[in-house]
Amino acid sequence: MTRQITINLDGQQFMLDLEFEQRNHSIVYHVTPNKHFSDQIPAGFEMQQTDTEGAPTYDESHLSEQGRHIAETISHQISLLPPQFKGGKFVEA
Repeated sequence: MTRQITINLDGQQFMLDLEFEQRNHSIVYHVTPNKHFSDQIPAGFEMQQTDTEGAPTYDESHLSEQGRHIAETISHQISLLPPQFKGGKFVEA
């Protein structure tokens, strides 16, 4: 499943695509970088969120300082999504 999200960077809003992949006890987010920061986030960039984590984690070893800021912003935005929009299971009360 693919979903577009909007992030706010330095007072500007950018849209990007996230593709969700459900694994055993986690969701993997495949990030398609926006053309405005594609040089900061590599193609094939992934974030992973386990069932017990509040925000997705990612490998920041290949990211610049600006890339880490962008990834942190994306991770925060994903953590704000309701479960049915972040690939998790939605349970009605």
